[in-house]
Amino acid sequence: MNNTENEVRPWYKEPYVWMIIAIPASAVVYGMFFLTVSITSYDGMVVDDYYKKGKEINRVLKRDKAALGHGLRAQVEVDKNTLTIFLASNNTYTPPPTLEVGFFYATKAGLDKATFVEIQQPGIYQGELASLETGRWNVQIEADDWRLIGSLQAPDEAQVVIEPAVKK
Repeated sequence: MNNTENEVRPWYKEPYVWMIIAIPASAVVYGMFFLTVSITSYDGMVVDDYYKKGKEINRVLKRDKAALGHGLRAQVEVDKNTLTIFLASNNTYTPPPTLEVGFFYATKAGLDKATFVEIQQPGIYQGELASLETGRWNVQIEADDWRLIGSLQAPDEAQVVIEPAVKK
């Protein structure tokens, strides 16, 4: 008599065993995939000392208020590798001979750029700038006691007007 009900099959021929094994095995495969993606697309930390930056906020606000007090307004033009800044101010302010300009990529700190522009004519500064990758850029123009902050979308916006961040 052939009794197939009581016949014991090896464990590796049972489909439910493989279904149970597949769950943790797929978790390991997905975990390795996401680990690989996270290592290869590391963005970097934008600010590594949040407490120190938080304490500096009062000093930064003073620089913004100083720009407002000087009546500063800048028009930034990016043309290929040339950066031109038209700086307008009130009559009592004497602009410095050079300005530091920073271009900070919105999401990747490794793409940030900094350059200096020199005065060419009263109110007109010019300097070299490496080409900007496509995306949103925060622009910071600064001197010793003031700064102006704005943003532009490269390459769609070739020029942007920047005014003081604080209002009266």
